[in-house]
Amino acid sequence: MSLHLTGNPWDGLFPAQPFAFRFGARPGDPCRFFADSADHAQRVQCRREILDAHPERHLLHTARAKPAISELATWAGLPGGDCHTLALHWEQDFLVLLPDADGQPVFVAGAVCFPSSWAPKEKLGLTVPAIHSSVPTLNERLGTRIGSFLAGVRPEKAWERVNWGVSAAAELNQHPALGLARLKPPFALDQLWVRREDQLLFRLPRSDALIFGINVTNISVSEIAADAQGRAGLRQTLETMPAEIAAYKGLSAGRPLLLDLLADDGRCSR
Repeated sequence: MSLHLTGNPWDGLFPAQPFAFRFGARPGDPCRFFADSADHAQRVQCRREILDAHPERHLLHTARAKPAISELATWAGLPGGDCHTLALHWEQDFLVLLPDADGQPVFVAGAVCFPSSWAPKEKLGLTVPAIHSSVPTLNERLGTRIGSFLAGVRPEKAWERVNWGVSAAAELNQHPALGLARLKPPFALDQLWVRREDQLLFRLPRSDALIFGINVTNISVSEIAADAQGRAGLRQTLETMPAEIAAYKGLSAGRPLLLDLLADDGRCSR
C-alpha cells in the first residue's frame, strides 16, 4: 500500500452516480504527494530492478527536457540530478511536459516504472490530446476543458485527481510487454485488484514545464467487496460503464462474472 490517506483506500473512487469521465481536480500538495510511504524502500528497490532490466521501456528523456529535469531535480533536493536519479529517489512515477509551438503540452521526459497497461515510450513526443486519443469519448467529452485547465495551471498551484482500473495481476509494473494475466473468467474476487492512480499536476516556474505525478496503489477487490458501500459503488460503476470504455479498460470479458460476484448477497447468480 502506498497511500497518504485516511479512511478506506477506495474512498472517492466510485461516486454514487452512473459511470462518467469526470474531471474531478482538487487542490494538491506536491511535497505530500511525493513523500515516502511506509513501503518506500521496497518500492524503490522494485523500481531499481525494473530500470536495470528495461530502461528503454520506463526511462524517457529528450534533449529539450534537460533544463526542466534540472529544475525538477533541484526542487526535489537533488541538484544536478537527472531522470534516473529522480526515478530512484521517488516511489512515484512522473512525466515532464513542455509546450510546443502552439502552446500544447508535449510529453518530453519522465520515469514510468508502474504503467497500467500502456507503453510510455509510445507516448513520448505526443501532446495531451494525442496521448488520450485511445480513450473512447474522453477527448470529445473533456478535451476542451482539459486543454483550458492545463493552460491555466500556475506555478503557485498544484492539482490532484484520481483514476482507477481493474486488473487480474498484482504487479505494480503492468507494461504490456510483460504479457500479464488479463481479466478473463474464471476468477474469484481475491484474484482481482483495483489499481488506484492518484495523479498530481504542477508547473515549474523557470522552465514552464508541467509535472505530472502518478502514484499507483493496488487494492484487493475482495477487500472492497467486504465493505457494503464499496461493493455497491464498484458494482454500479461497472454496471453503468459504456461497452466501449469497458473494452478499453480490458473489462469486457470479465465484467459479467465480476458483476455477479459483486451482487448484494455475494453469490454468483449464474
